Amino acid sequence: MPLLEEFERCWPWLAAAAARGREQDLTKDELRDLLLRGQAMLWPGETGALVTQCLVTPEGRFLHCWLGGGGLKALLALRPGVEAWGRVMGCDYATIEGRKGWDRVFRPFGYWRNGEDLRKRL
Repeated sequence: MPLLEEFERCWPWLAAAAARGREQDLTKDELRDLLLRGQAMLWPGETGALVTQCLVTPEGRFLHCWLGGGGLKALLALRPGVEAWGRVMGCDYATIEGRKGWDRVFRPFGYWRNGEDLRKRL
């Protein structure tokens, strides 16, 4: 399915997540533009979606998941593919922006709390 169709299908999940998180000022048009310019990557699932970016910092290269919404099972099903893609892109770490409640969900997959984000060595 083309990117714009997938984006439209996934937007309700992402909008709900953006309204609860640090990205609440992000508009639908702004996110769509980031995706079209290749500055963010949409990971659509059956009942949920994630948005990631590759970030380069003095600490290393990060695959940062900064927006996600929908069903928990759908989001967890996307995790292995997202992490594999991060490795292929040369990322040292995967990070997830989210509330402290996510700690217990992602701890079994090797993530630990690092400030505001969860982090895993890839």
